[in-house]
Amino acid sequence: MVRIIIHIVVITIGVFFLGGCKPQPEAPQLLADAQRFMENNPDSAMLLIDSLFYPEKSLRHEDYMRYLVLHVQARYKTNRPVADDTLVFRARDHYSDRLDKEPRMAALAWFYSGCVYRERGDYEKAMLHYKKAETYATGTADTALQGLIQYNLGDLFAVQDLFSKAQENYKAAARFYGEHPEKEAYSLSAVGRMFLLDKNPDSAFFYFQKGLEAAKPTNDKVLQSLLAQNTGVAYQQIGQYAEAERYFRQSYRYNRDKEDQARYYLNLAKLFAQTEQLDSAAFYAGKLKNSVESSDDNYLKASAYKFLADWEKARGRDNEAFAYQNKRIHSLNRIMDDRKDQSVYEIEQKYNYGQKQNFYNQRFIRFQQWLMGLMGVLLVVVVSLLFLFWRMLKERAAKLRMQENVNTLRATTIDLLSVEEESRLKEKVLKETLQWKLDVLKNTMHLRYMMSEREQKTYQPLFDSLDKILFDQNTKTPGMDIRQTVEHLNPSLRLFIRQQYPTLSETEYNVCLLSYASLSVQEVAFVLNQSEHTVYKARTRLNKKIGSDFYSVLRRALSL
Repeated sequence: MVRIIIHIVVITIGVFFLGGCKPQPEAPQLLADAQRFMENNPDSAMLLIDSLFYPEKSLRHEDYMRYLVLHVQARYKTNRPVADDTLVFRARDHYSDRLDKEPRMAALAWFYSGCVYRERGDYEKAMLHYKKAETYATGTADTALQGLIQYNLGDLFAVQDLFSKAQENYKAAARFYGEHPEKEAYSLSAVGRMFLLDKNPDSAFFYFQKGLEAAKPTNDKVLQSLLAQNTGVAYQQIGQYAEAERYFRQSYRYNRDKEDQARYYLNLAKLFAQTEQLDSAAFYAGKLKNSVESSDDNYLKASAYKFLADWEKARGRDNEAFAYQNKRIHSLNRIMDDRKDQSVYEIEQKYNYGQKQNFYNQRFIRFQQWLMGLMGVLLVVVVSLLFLFWRMLKERAAKLRMQENVNTLRATTIDLLSVEEESRLKEKVLKETLQWKLDVLKNTMHLRYMMSEREQKTYQPLFDSLDKILFDQNTKTPGMDIRQTVEHLNPSLRLFIRQQYPTLSETEYNVCLLSYASLSVQEVAFVLNQSEHTVYKARTRLNKKIGSDFYSVLRRALSL
């Protein structure tokens, strides 16, 4: 009898500690599957990563570190924002201590930490992390990873207009991608773009041609069509229209998919309109009208409708031009809706994960209560049947009380963590909502800026309705709305500027905030109803009062 009771107690405690504390037992297998799908099917990998609702509880420490890297990797590969994924820094530090055992994971952790810094605008730290990842990747046989790091180093130099340095990294990426023709082709094409930006068209088109040659063995007609199209656009930009037409037609031969025909017609219509071959332009404009509606690409539609609106307006057909302008605005609204839908989807995902975590916490507490009740019953039975062993039972009871205290502390800790997680979620949702509002305001302002005064007056009721739907107000002062949204998104920014630079005028302050929001000089002048000359003078004064690069000063201040 004693042995049976002891066995029941041991088994119950074993179930509690080995099973009850793991809310998602299948988590290790889901993580392994996500890693397996990552290179060839990142969308599937992202779904598997998203299905892990309590990774820190369901995975061993080593697997959790791997999860932190894979989580950012999946988001990066599926074009999701990674600026807030700072938990990867923990994995970076973890794998830095395990270089001898896992150099590849160390390289990945440093690379994706650099991607986080890059998206946050801290290019200096991004460069440091990319270079560290480059060093660690040399200790692996993974040439694809080394190519990825070199390509992103090139991107980092390119955004800073350091085209010669970017060329070298893109060339290095092409060499590492020798066994991956598709990626090699993109790298060679990137080298060509850098030469084109560096005012060296002969070298640029040499590398564009090399990119097309590299893409041929893949037999990927879509890739070859895209590279030929980009080459044609480059020729068009430098005024070599015959070559541009040749590559546009080559692009069409590579890929005659109906989904891409609208882009082909748009390129040729623009080209012939630019060279004043009006009959040919009219022919392809007509083709574009018949094909654009069937496309699912809202960016392509917005570009096509803009061209058609300008084309019809130049022919004096104002009603048709107005209709195409309306369609363009609808496409732009769809683009903003898609971005909003993605944001809402991620919020919903996080809410669902929170619900699952709460469910686990409640199950954990119920299991704990059941276990305590069972222990009490077993204790009474043992005491009544085995009086001779009362000293042993007394000691066991003391241990059980100690276990109760530990369990109570655990439950309290989980409750506190739940409150803290909820608070962090609310802060993140607010930040994402403000960022979305800022994007909408900037896009709406840019749309107004691109319109003539007549078009602005014509579409003002539409803008008022859009503002009423999105913000429950009419935005009469878009510059002030953008400025206030930037202040709300960065609460410490206004206080920092007013305390550190109290001599700034109101105009200088507005120019500073709108420039920080990535508006161009022309856009700042538009929203403030000032001349571009006034804005340039204000920026010059800001550079004198704050520093030669007041953007960097503000970013460093916000990172402290």
